[in-house]
Amino acid sequence: MERLNYFNRYDSKDAHHEDQLTRAYLVLLKHSVHAFFTFFEYCRDKLKLEDGELSPSFLEYIDNDWTIDTQKSNPNIGTYYLWSVLITDEKISNDSSISPSDRNARYDGIITFGHRLTMIIENKPESNNVWPDQLNPSKQNLSGDVIIYKNPTILEWKEIIKHLNSLLSVSTISGYEKIMINDFLSFVDEKFTHLNPYDNFSLCKNNESLLYRRIENILKSIVFDPMTIKRHRGWGYYIDVPFEQIKQIGLILNKNQEDWKLELSLCFGDSQQQAKGFYSSTINISKLKELNDWNSSANFHVSFSSSNLVWFESNIDKYKYIEYWIKNIGLIYQRKKNEVEPYLETLEKDDIIIYNFDKQKEMDDKYFSTNMQTLNICPGFAMTFNISSKDAMEKDKTKELEKLISEKIKEGLSIANLEWKEILK
Repeated sequence: MERLNYFNRYDSKDAHHEDQLTRAYLVLLKHSVHAFFTFFEYCRDKLKLEDGELSPSFLEYIDNDWTIDTQKSNPNIGTYYLWSVLITDEKISNDSSISPSDRNARYDGIITFGHRLTMIIENKPESNNVWPDQLNPSKQNLSGDVIIYKNPTILEWKEIIKHLNSLLSVSTISGYEKIMINDFLSFVDEKFTHLNPYDNFSLCKNNESLLYRRIENILKSIVFDPMTIKRHRGWGYYIDVPFEQIKQIGLILNKNQEDWKLELSLCFGDSQQQAKGFYSSTINISKLKELNDWNSSANFHVSFSSSNLVWFESNIDKYKYIEYWIKNIGLIYQRKKNEVEPYLETLEKDDIIIYNFDKQKEMDDKYFSTNMQTLNICPGFAMTFNISSKDAMEKDKTKELEKLISEKIKEGLSIANLEWKEILK
């Protein structure tokens, strides 16, 4: 089975091996014409032509039968032109000319456009491992009629990754291609971290996809298990935690056209079951009162199944709100439809929620006028800690941001006396 079959991986090689990176990238080029085109144009932009050499044209070559292969030893090369390409981690100079070599070559990648052009690709994620003869084609099975571009083309992984991130914002790219590009970028982030040019917020500018990727990588850097980092489409990236009082800790991007900020979000009691767990645990109200740089508030809402329906504001002091539910934990249970209205009116009289005309209409639209027969009661409690874009960028440059976020998560969990050592490094 060919190496670039999507399902045929290198079982014998570690994921950090450079061959795995080569294969992953060539698979992406094989399945995404946008990624293939940007790669070819990047190569063309970096090609230094000698007198008499013609610039290669993607549009001319793409109509030929083209193939992409990896790890080919001395294949037959009989195209009109041959082009040597090196991909590495940083810009390097190479003044040597490309010429046939006596070496026994095993090409990391080889792209062939019919009888017109062959591109041989050498991948060296660490430039100190490059030796000049690696860029030369082997004489074995090389036609004597092949015209070789004299100058090697040297690409940087960071530029390739920038191009791929830019493609994610192109509206014409299919969902399948975006999944492939995202998967490749995640693979690089996890296995070849040093190749990621966006390793701090100051480099992400105001690009939403880059900001999200940086958030994901920060969360992965502070937890024991990167698999606990997930994304909720309507919310953002979060840590999936194993506590009965809270299941998700979010690091949420709040962005407008001019600026952005991060919001560390802990929503205790977000479901009916979590609320029972939260108010039956030992809540440290004294500790909560010390956390002056956090925003915290009542977060009462109702839900059906796993869908939250309506949120309510509260008139009561947030500490009294917590005390109320500690004393009335027996009231946190699923209500039948005919019980819901009287119950909400009781909570309104006790100042636990504001149940005015607007909320009554919202409840009618989202619940009473539907076929739902039950309703879950979720007296949640929300805590958020905001980090401005300025602070995030400054602290990320000095590697203080991960520490700040980790410490704040520990601080937030401490109000419910939860053991952070289960999730954080």
